[in-house]
Amino acid sequence: MIAIGTYVLLKQADGIITPYRFQNFHAGESRMFQGLPYLFAGFGFSGGTLDLQGANISASMVFAVNELDLNVFKQAADERWIAQINTVWLDPETLDETDNYSSEVYQITGFEHDSSRLQVRLSSPLDAVAADTPRRTLTQSLVGALPSTGNISLN
Repeated sequence: MIAIGTYVLLKQADGIITPYRFQNFHAGESRMFQGLPYLFAGFGFSGGTLDLQGANISASMVFAVNELDLNVFKQAADERWIAQINTVWLDPETLDETDNYSSEVYQITGFEHDSSRLQVRLSSPLDAVAADTPRRTLTQSLVGALPSTGNISLN
């Protein structure tokens, strides 16, 4: 038997941490993770998927609909907030964390809702074509020597 849990940290587009931090495995409790408190929220996280070219990464989170979540995720989508999602392995008996499974970063690109659920769309913040983020250009000062052609040779 395995158990996994998810921590979600929402940041503004400029990296400022918002007060919105959620975990989905200790009902009714606040949990500390990396020095910050995370409140319980009943949500599911789909994990990332790639297109055939490996260019677009998308994922989603699903929450129960309520006015607070609608307002938070409307603002998050409008302002292109970042979701830092950490998935952890849990001891199935105690739900204590045993190890980190993954850490992923997404941009919140939109949401849909009906009368019972709110689905938050996430995409890679590095998908500059679809999401127009980040607004950075690869430069020699950022990454070192850049190729001047598309030719590759193996010796």
